[in-house]
Amino acid sequence: MNIALSAFLFTLLFGSMRSEEDSSEGETLFVRDFGAIPNAAEDSGPGIRGAIEATRVCGGHVAVKLESGTYRVDTPSGEQFALVLQGLKGVTVKGEGNSTEVILTSPRHGAFFLAECENVVITDLVIDYDPVPFTQGTVERANSKDGWFDLRLQKAYPSLSEPWFADAPKPYGQWGMIFDPKERRLKRGAPDFIFIDRWEEMERGFWRIYPVNDQRERLEFMAKGDRFVHMARHGRAALYFWRSRQSAARNVTVYASPGLAAAVVGSEDVVIEGLTVTWRPGTDRLISTDADGVHCQQNVFGPTIERCLLEGMADDSVNTYYPPNLVKRVLKDREIEIVQGGEIREGDTVQVLDPREGRIKGKAKVVQVKSLSEGVRRLVLDEGIQGVVGGEDFRSADSIYNLNRCGRGFIIRDNVFRNHRRHGMMIKSPEGLIEGNVIEGLGGLGIVIGNDPHWPEGVSPWNVTVRNNTIQDCGRSMWYGTSPHGAAIQVLGLSLEGLARERLAREIVLENNICINPPGAALFIGSAHHVRVHGLKVYYQEDVPPPRSTAAVIVENAEGVDLLDIKVQSARPEISEALRLADDVKSVRKEDIRFESSLAHDCAP
Repeated sequence: MNIALSAFLFTLLFGSMRSEEDSSEGETLFVRDFGAIPNAAEDSGPGIRGAIEATRVCGGHVAVKLESGTYRVDTPSGEQFALVLQGLKGVTVKGEGNSTEVILTSPRHGAFFLAECENVVITDLVIDYDPVPFTQGTVERANSKDGWFDLRLQKAYPSLSEPWFADAPKPYGQWGMIFDPKERRLKRGAPDFIFIDRWEEMERGFWRIYPVNDQRERLEFMAKGDRFVHMARHGRAALYFWRSRQSAARNVTVYASPGLAAAVVGSEDVVIEGLTVTWRPGTDRLISTDADGVHCQQNVFGPTIERCLLEGMADDSVNTYYPPNLVKRVLKDREIEIVQGGEIREGDTVQVLDPREGRIKGKAKVVQVKSLSEGVRRLVLDEGIQGVVGGEDFRSADSIYNLNRCGRGFIIRDNVFRNHRRHGMMIKSPEGLIEGNVIEGLGGLGIVIGNDPHWPEGVSPWNVTVRNNTIQDCGRSMWYGTSPHGAAIQVLGLSLEGLARERLAREIVLENNICINPPGAALFIGSAHHVRVHGLKVYYQEDVPPPRSTAAVIVENAEGVDLLDIKVQSARPEISEALRLADDVKSVRKEDIRFESSLAHDCAP
């Protein structure tokens, strides 16, 4: 008997089942009545899933209520997520705030998966894992020449002998990070990841770990007493929205995940509001999730991310993009074969990018999509695009981006992103707003607006406003600040060889932002046009040396740039000027650019 039928019969047979009426949510089903008892040792998964399935036979909006307490939830055999909501409309899964905890007992699997849902909300609960999907310990010795280091695990964390570590996919599922001996932060100036090849137990709780051969030299940045996190990253998420509409996660706390905290994929008008991603209180965990805070891909519109606290993650706070399709071969003037990449439907508009030069070759509407063998699709376009190149990989072939599924209309507002591994925001989507955020203590940069042909991800963004944000003490890892393009805020177009030949990023507005102790420059603009900077305050404090000598603002290969009301105050000798313009910059308007050197005393915003 399937779950939906069982739930339906339960409802018929037990008419006295507790429910309550609410004007906003309609009927409420309590998971307790389906066998999910808070604080019980048994698996609560069947009861929660039964209550969710029972909503299908209810009219109007329905709430599934998890009362205060802890619910231990296992994942059914063959599933990737413990709690799947498939094709539901008008359902709210609701706890009672931080007193309601959903504890996942399988560190390989995700928690909530919302597939093809509409107006479905997950709210007011906590998600955690026991055991957690990572381990951590203290470095006792590092030998870069022979390619190993010794790690003594902390007793409260899983052993590397647990199968989910070895089962994680290589290379992106088996890797780790070097942490400061005392602070809950990445070690400053060290590489921010080390891929792991294998490990062996020397004695109980004491492991010798071998990085992949081409990363042995990274052990030179490791010293006795450093701390290290080794992850079992399985690519799942605590919250996953897939092809869903007008749905949300509100006031959810995520303490751990084997991958993302939240994923929004192929969806429309999804809201992530009041999401807290952090370390579990009362623990000494060095990370929260094994991947991003909010990862956004192929979305028709949005999402909106507001009033969130995201910290401790092993990757970016927010990443929004479309994964390109590879041109396999050109059949006719209007027909091409593609592989990989994101969804394309008839009626969508696609863009062709040459990633070698960083040049857009054209765009056209798709009039027909036909699936061929082995994942190959044939596109018929309404008009031909000249010079499209096919090939075997993303270095040799052109890339196809879907402009209808690239996350236009996103909003990232009034959030705090801090103390995690990589960038605050990676913005590869158009027509968005980034406003009122605080970004601090990151391994990577603050805000990156531009395409990425190396990974690859896109599109090249346009019409993005960045307003009233504060970015402080980012770029702790070794690479980001030492790059000549390293900056707290980047606006740039990229090719596989560096800056794009074409000025890809366009119509970007930056208003009244503050950068404190930037990783080199505060702002880098490259391969862009029509960028307006109005009101930028930059402070370099005496006790935080920047990773290189630079100007505070750098502009290269750009056109139509307004630079208005920029104030730079520096107590560091590495920063000698407010603005540096390359010779290839055209049509620049400069007004009220001030530079104050205060080497004798600290700067204060």
